[in-house]
Amino acid sequence: MKYLTIIRHAKSSWDQPSLADHDRALNERGHRAAPAVASFLHKAYLGGGESQALLPKPDRLISSTALRALGTAQIMREVLGMPTESLLLESRLYLAEPAQILEVVRGFDESWRHAFLFAHNPGLHEFAERLLAREHIAKMPTCTAVIMALPTTYWGLADWSAAQLIGHVTPKSLERRFPELYTGISRSDGED
Repeated sequence: MKYLTIIRHAKSSWDQPSLADHDRALNERGHRAAPAVASFLHKAYLGGGESQALLPKPDRLISSTALRALGTAQIMREVLGMPTESLLLESRLYLAEPAQILEVVRGFDESWRHAFLFAHNPGLHEFAERLLAREHIAKMPTCTAVIMALPTTYWGLADWSAAQLIGHVTPKSLERRFPELYTGISRSDGED
C-alpha cells in the first residue's frame, strides 16, 4: 500500500498585479491556514502529539516550483518536523494537468511509503477525482488536503479509479469543527 496526500497551495497574494503568476507568495490567510492544516494532519493522521499514527509519516514532500506551493510545503515541513532535504521541487507540477501529475507520482522513489504533493487547481482537483475509485471531492479550495491510499506496492503502478479516500481536510472544515483552535484560515463568506 502506498499513501498519497495531495495539497493545494495555501491562499496567495494578488497585491502585486505585475508579478508573474509563478512568483506570487502566500498572503496572510495562507500563512495562517498552512500551519493549521499541517498541525491537524500531524495530530489526526501521523501520530503527532499524543495520538497514535494512522498513516506512516511522509517520506518526502514534493512541491511545484511556484512560490505559493513551495511556501505551503515549507511551512508544512516545519510543522511536521521534517528535515530540509525531505522537500523536493518538481517543475512539472506547476499548473499541471492530471496526466502530468500521475506521471510525476509514477516516478516517485519506490522506497517511499507516503508522499505529500503540493500543486495547483484545476489540475490537482481533477487528478483527485480521476484517481479515486468511488469518492467524489466536490471542491478543493486553497490549502485543502486529500489523503488517499493506493492499493499497490509500487508507485509506478498508480492508476486512475484505484485510490481509496482516507481523508479530506479543508480550512473551512477545521474552522467549523474546531472553532476554538482554528479561526481566520478560510474565507469568511463560506465559499471554501
